[in-house]
Amino acid sequence: MRKLVFFILIFLAIVSFSAVYSIKINDTPIGTTVLNEVTEDVYNVVTTIEYGAVYTIESTTTYDGEYFKNYVVSFSVDGSFTSMITGKYDGNTAKFVFETSYSSNTINISRKNLVILDNNFILSHFIKIIEYPSPLFEMVIPQLLFNPSKTEYAVGEASLKKINNRFEIEYQNEKIYITVEGNRINKIEYPTSSIVVELVDSENF
Repeated sequence: MRKLVFFILIFLAIVSFSAVYSIKINDTPIGTTVLNEVTEDVYNVVTTIEYGAVYTIESTTTYDGEYFKNYVVSFSVDGSFTSMITGKYDGNTAKFVFETSYSSNTINISRKNLVILDNNFILSHFIKIIEYPSPLFEMVIPQLLFNPSKTEYAVGEASLKKINNRFEIEYQNEKIYITVEGNRINKIEYPTSSIVVELVDSENF
């Protein structure tokens, strides 16, 4: 399974258009996230964080309009695989599977119009949220589903506001600001944690 995902990600990186974003806490760089648009319905994102160790998050999401259809994200530390989450959604039920080298766990969610709001700088989810803006939407944070101490925060209702070229997402009293220039995301701000994700380079994107 991991080999298949690896080859898919390599293929997508070759054929896609991309944009590179820096990730900073205040003014301190901690990593980058590379957003690859394969088609208007398929996105690949690779996030690398250097924070004591090198954390790599690689994801591919396929959409059916504004909602995800297939989702896969893998996690590694210093180049070693640690875990993977896969998700499938038919518009009514989402099935998420969390896998490590030692175990597997499955969670099903019955919700209509469910949107992924990931907490790993997977920018494609933000693209779809602002492409199909809704004042209120049902959302899931897949990684929190499998964290017993945070499961209660994994699924819920979020709100979206737009003021000029900036969108504001609010969930559980946390806010995310997304600044758009032209047809692309220029900056994402997480005020509570002082994290800023900002476009530094793009190619045909």
